[in-house]
This record gives sequence, C-alpha cells and structure tokens, in this order.
Amino acid sequence: MARRTADEAERTRQDIVGAARALFTAHGFAATSTTAVVEAAGVTRGALYHHFADKAALFREVFAQLLDELDRTVREAALAEAGAVDAFAAGCQALLDYVVRPDYHRIAVVDAPSVLGAETWHAIDAGLGLASVELGLKAIDQEGRLRVAATPALAVAVYGALTEAGIVLSRGGPDAPSRDDLVDAVLGLLVDPAS
Repeated sequence: MARRTADEAERTRQDIVGAARALFTAHGFAATSTTAVVEAAGVTRGALYHHFADKAALFREVFAQLLDELDRTVREAALAEAGAVDAFAAGCQALLDYVVRPDYHRIAVVDAPSVLGAETWHAIDAGLGLASVELGLKAIDQEGRLRVAATPALAVAVYGALTEAGIVLSRGGPDAPSRDDLVDAVLGLLVDPAS
C-alpha cells in the first residue's frame, strides 16, 4: 500500500472537517453520526479516527475553524477602514453579520457550549474575540476617542456585550434589535462624541 503524502493527509483531514461542518450545520451534533461523516467525506472510518480521536474532537476542530474564519472576516473588515472608530464599527458589523449564518448559529451557539463544555467553548471563543476587541479599543484610545482608558476590564465588558449581541441576533425573533442598532449602542458607550 502506498503511503500518503502530508498534502494528501491534510486534504483528507479537511475533507472530513468540511463534511462534518455541513452535517453539524444541517442536523446538529447529536444527530450526526460518524458513519454519515465518513460517507459524506468519501473516506474510511480509519481515516476519520487517524485524524480525530472521536466525534467530539472533530466537532472541536470544526468549531475552531469556524471561529478562525470569523476572526479573519472581522479583521479584514476592520483593516479596510482608515480610522480606528470606523475600523472598530466595521469589525463589529462583520461579526454580527457572520453570527447570523446558519452554520455559526447551529455549531457555535446551539451545540458548542454543551458538546465542548462551557469552559472550553468560552476559552476557544475568547481566545480570538477578546484579543480583537482589545486591539480595537487600544486603537480608538490612541486616537483620543475612547471615553475611558482601554483596560483589560473594558475589553472583557465590550467582548461580553458583543458576544451577547451576537447570540441575540443569531437567535432572531421579531423583537431582536438590528445589527446597526447594536453596533451604534456599543459605539455610543465607547466613543467620545466631543473628540
């Protein structure tokens, strides 16, 4: 039997992750079997377990990749703007646009807290999101536009507000505030209009 190259192994791994992401989105973690994943990915059960210890480990990778994609989306939106406030607003808008996607809602909002446990879910999510918020607040502060000093406590509070805003938008409903109303509320708390 021929040995697989590292590139082939990585393609197989990504095929498994892609198939799992589609199935987790459509059916949820509990209703997605590993048999369905290997069939959708076109791989053997051995390939699945070569790359992932179990279905929960596969889910964790799907979740981590989803958050990496979200982080890239937010950073790209922010970097497209010239000023710090506009960059922060664009990042917030990109975040809130992303979290209403069906894949994010099902995987990150519905399943991740129970599959991974609240502590692991939060550690992965905050590992990216909190750092982005801190960078944005420091940039606004450096321009002299932040109402208060950019501290770790402020970053945690803003990150928490944006996380909750994302959950509310992701769940939807007739009484949910709009993305723009939520971004305006966050900026209204942070940005000094006199500067």
